[in-house]
Amino acid sequence: MPDIIAASCRRTLAKSEAQPIRRTLRLSCLLLTLLAACAAPPPPDPEEEALLRDFRSLAFQTERPVLGNDGRPRPRRDHLAKWTVPVRFALVDGDSEDLRAPPPSFRRLAEAHLEDLAGLTGLEVAPAPLSRANLLIFLAKDPFAAARRHRGLFAHKIADRPSYEALLREMERTATCFGFLWGGWPSGRSIDFAVAFIRADRGARTIEGCLVQEVTQVLGPMNDLAPTADSVFSDSGRQVALTARDRLLIRMLYDGRLRPGMGWAEVEPLARAALRELRRGG
Repeated sequence: MPDIIAASCRRTLAKSEAQPIRRTLRLSCLLLTLLAACAAPPPPDPEEEALLRDFRSLAFQTERPVLGNDGRPRPRRDHLAKWTVPVRFALVDGDSEDLRAPPPSFRRLAEAHLEDLAGLTGLEVAPAPLSRANLLIFLAKDPFAAARRHRGLFAHKIADRPSYEALLREMERTATCFGFLWGGWPSGRSIDFAVAFIRADRGARTIEGCLVQEVTQVLGPMNDLAPTADSVFSDSGRQVALTARDRLLIRMLYDGRLRPGMGWAEVEPLARAALRELRRGG
């Protein structure tokens, strides 16, 4: 009889001890479920991902080959390029042999756009004499003839003249307006010199669109976006001024955390952080 009582007591104790154990296990499982839910990354924001794709396209690809520091065309980019030095610009009448200034209306348009870019990028931008300018902007009825006529203004940057001439001939078949930049890529240093050629034989809207696109692109965003993009970087011609989206992408490029020479793997988390801060700030 004592043995039976003893056995009965052990079964009762085992049952009573099991209940809090089961409750503890249920609570542990619930806690683990909550922790797993908290640790799961939020679903991607489609607009954020689209902006980052556009940014990568603009900042790491090129519409056409870029002339590197050795003067040779480079077919692709693999790291970030932008200006970190002050921009000193000069406006040139490309149809003139004596380097006259372009018409006042073009000067006002160019100066207003450059002032806008200074605000977006934080760069110091100011006019300068031709001898001290590191950004030359030509207005010409035939910008390709102007590029040949006034090559002496930037010949010191062309290390391989045959490659430059071949690239110019290639663009002559397809381009309306165009630009070149030096430095920054592929060396990894900042861009330090650029030229842009704007057609003068088109309507005012086309001239404005060419100026805004080319002068902005020689600051670093050197690619075109899809024709459907709401952007001056699209060659559709629907936009001739920087859109809100364009302004956001330019500000991302000139965020201080993004430095010339960085590859996309290094840039992506920094660009994402900059984008989120800019969107929160309106």
